[in-house]
Amino acid sequence: MFLRLPIQRTAEIERTQRPERDKETGRQGDRGEWQTVMAARTDGAIAFAPTCLGDCPRHSPRMPTDRPCSFDDAVELLYGLHVGIVGKGSERHERPHKPLLLLAVLDLIAMGRATPDRILWCRSLRERFTAYFEVVRRRDDQDTPENPFFYLRQEGWWQPVRRTPAGAVPLESTPLVRDMAGENVWASIGEGFAAWLVTPAHRLRMREAIVARYFPQARPALSLLFLENQFAETIVEPEQRDEDDDRPGRSAGFRRIVLEAYDFQCAACGLRIRLPERDDLTFVDAAHLIPFRDAFHGANDHPTNGIALCKNHHWAMDRFLIAPSPEGRWQVSTVLDARRSAGEADLLALHQRRVLLPGDEAFHPSATGVEWRVQRLAA
Repeated sequence: MFLRLPIQRTAEIERTQRPERDKETGRQGDRGEWQTVMAARTDGAIAFAPTCLGDCPRHSPRMPTDRPCSFDDAVELLYGLHVGIVGKGSERHERPHKPLLLLAVLDLIAMGRATPDRILWCRSLRERFTAYFEVVRRRDDQDTPENPFFYLRQEGWWQPVRRTPAGAVPLESTPLVRDMAGENVWASIGEGFAAWLVTPAHRLRMREAIVARYFPQARPALSLLFLENQFAETIVEPEQRDEDDDRPGRSAGFRRIVLEAYDFQCAACGLRIRLPERDDLTFVDAAHLIPFRDAFHGANDHPTNGIALCKNHHWAMDRFLIAPSPEGRWQVSTVLDARRSAGEADLLALHQRRVLLPGDEAFHPSATGVEWRVQRLAA
């Protein structure tokens, strides 16, 4: 049995307005409680800005999307989508709708049926969404692309609108099937984010980021559906890479989600040091259970492939000296000897202690990940 720890708030935030109810999540707001604010600019256009009503790092203020942003910035936006969590026990999971709609949008842009500034609510978009949805759907999931088409506006860089006699106005509710006629409903994407959707090479990298974060286990089946069906790293220019590799797994997005899930607490020793006033400086890392570059499993940045560990226990797990087990307890390598040093004695004392896990089961370590670690303990 895993030991569940309640999420601890590090600050009290005054909430002046409740966020809108999201039909996709079925409840008020999302983790971190966001609201979407619409404001009329002086030139008559409509600006959308997400406002976080919580203090979580995942929902910290986003970078502006109306000016150029780096690929890592764009990936962080993707990793932090407000997707909602549903289900109980082993069926508890993140809703797949928003990332699936973005995969469908990438396909329409590839086919020349959409551009980042004009993504029509149309039959082709719905068909591409359904094709992806059938691959990843789980209990309680419904084939409803109209919901993410509307509620992606929560992200701040997606703007759904409707044509009226007075001009384009913000969409006020989910679009209907009859709205597909007449090309009267469409969405546009902020310029900074849109820059990464224009070329085939960039679109491939964005697909890889979406799959790595939300659907790593479904990668083979989803990749067969891609209209541009290659892995992005095969065509990314060499000069775009650095020594640390700028693929999605290196993004701060994975770190933010995992650390928030564990409330910045080490799952081994319980150490929690966080300095919010210093850019969320923390002693705790987000560690991959199965390495991101593992050739057999493929790139996996899903939060269930992550665990929060202090620097010491992260180092020990990476060297296969400790591992979380499927039973929810820590296993320790037999190569350690308490007689040699106090450090080894401390690691040995961890044996059979309970893993300190998030309160939300949707982010508990995957069985595949912990088994991978236990099988590789140094002997």
